[in-house]
Amino acid sequence: MKHNTLTHVAVLVAVLALVSSTPTAAIVVNPTTNLNDLLNALVLPGSGLTVINATLSAQVSGDAMSVGTYTNPQGTYGAPPGIVLSTGNVANYGSGENTSDSTTFSYNVPATAAQEALLDPITSGEYNHFDVTQLDITFQTTTGEVYFFVVFGSEEYPEYVGSRFNDGFGLYLNGVNIAKVGGLPVNISHPDVKPISGTELDGVLAPKGNPLLLFGVSGLDTSANHTLTFILGDTSDDQFDTTVYIAALGGVVIPEPATLWLMASGLMPFVLRRRRTV
Repeated sequence: MKHNTLTHVAVLVAVLALVSSTPTAAIVVNPTTNLNDLLNALVLPGSGLTVINATLSAQVSGDAMSVGTYTNPQGTYGAPPGIVLSTGNVANYGSGENTSDSTTFSYNVPATAAQEALLDPITSGEYNHFDVTQLDITFQTTTGEVYFFVVFGSEEYPEYVGSRFNDGFGLYLNGVNIAKVGGLPVNISHPDVKPISGTELDGVLAPKGNPLLLFGVSGLDTSANHTLTFILGDTSDDQFDTTVYIAALGGVVIPEPATLWLMASGLMPFVLRRRRTV
């Protein structure tokens, strides 16, 4: 498909205007367990994906929450606005300098047996897990596709790479984990985790230096309900937070990241782009 030059110019102008008008704001986190707020921030409008049902299992202690929404005017990590999940307090993971190599907020809540079954294959062993955040979304898609962006990072890096403290993140679509990067599950011991500046996170999964990961599946039955499970947990203890940003969930051909960012921000209408592979 040919690209419209005027569209590219409009995107560039909008990006420059947006960045220049918000010189001090980047990732801004709003802790919340309100499911409507989370779905409104996560699901891309007009994308052919309809949410049938959703459930959330999150951690709360006083003002601290393990889930929230975020905006990202400056595009830190390249992420469009969306939701943020953490094994700690999501309020600690807005933009800024990395001031600690061991940021921790402990809820000390053990995983359920069902959560253990989901996390064990991701974290490479039958370990105990703690402070789990899990979001389940049942949906239909008119396009037969579902795609979304993810940024994954942790305070466990680099001290506990290869150890039993192997915090991980799963994306189960109809019971199958589709969160694989280079064929490997998403956890702190992945060889592509590296220091990427932008937030408190010590290490971010960034193959070829790109922290914005694209996951998706095509060929889904358009007449059936499908279930997507996002799950994140501390492994072997409740120390050292692991955090994930998730954005632009939709049943469409994913557009270019800059266009997607503007679209998810409500700054421009949806424009179809060529198909991108996972």
